[in-house]
Amino acid sequence: MRTDGRRSDSSDEGLDASRPVAVVTGAAAGIGLAIAERLLADGFAVGVFDRDAALKTRFAAAEAAGRATVVVGDVTDAADRARLIEAVAAAHGVVDVLVNNAGIGGFGERIGSLDLAHLRTTLEINTVSVAAFVQLALPHLQRSERARIVNIGSLFADDPAEGGTDYTLSKGAIHALTRILAIELGPAGITCNSIAPGYILTEMHRAEVALQASRLGIAVEERFTQLRAQVPLRRHGTAEDIAGAVSWLASTDSAYVTGVRIAVNGGVSFA
Repeated sequence: MRTDGRRSDSSDEGLDASRPVAVVTGAAAGIGLAIAERLLADGFAVGVFDRDAALKTRFAAAEAAGRATVVVGDVTDAADRARLIEAVAAAHGVVDVLVNNAGIGGFGERIGSLDLAHLRTTLEINTVSVAAFVQLALPHLQRSERARIVNIGSLFADDPAEGGTDYTLSKGAIHALTRILAIELGPAGITCNSIAPGYILTEMHRAEVALQASRLGIAVEERFTQLRAQVPLRRHGTAEDIAGAVSWLASTDSAYVTGVRIAVNGGVSFA
């Protein structure tokens, strides 16, 4: 019998008790989907979570193979959050990596017209749920020999855009929370780092660019061209670019890295 809480009752490769286990929120599409798929390719079992029921279809094969635990739910619902962590722990006995990716782009309001109810919604989804998932996962992370927390922040936490008050606040808090967790959890051997994506081609970004183009009175493609011109690498990032950074932070190669914010933005933050 194992003493580390991992499963030891199956010879099925999909339920391999030695396989590392990662939890990824917001995994039905975009960055979260790319992260979960990359971790599966890296040999992880994954617990995936999203309010979009399409999550079940996208991870059906991995679930059938015993390599994915799929939970549809809302990150703002305490019962749904607990259901995810409990399901992963029941299936695999431990959580090695927690990737807090789920989030929204905010309501696009300036401070003078900011609806405080909207601010609370954005903070609940983008920030409060992250702290809640860390609390739930912590007892399981403490049993892991390679425990990692990876939080998805944003370029706009440091380089805010007008009309992004709620989003900027929520992502700034994520980067601050990451450093606090690195200090508090470091003695337990748990690392915590964040990733600050730049202009990444996701549906959320496309919607934001369309809104920007409308405000500027220009075509959407023209706005995309303007944004790419700001990036030294002269391209938008992809969800796979973010997944690659998460893959490294989740690996044993990053064991002595904690409290760091990794900017995955093609250089736009200093150009």
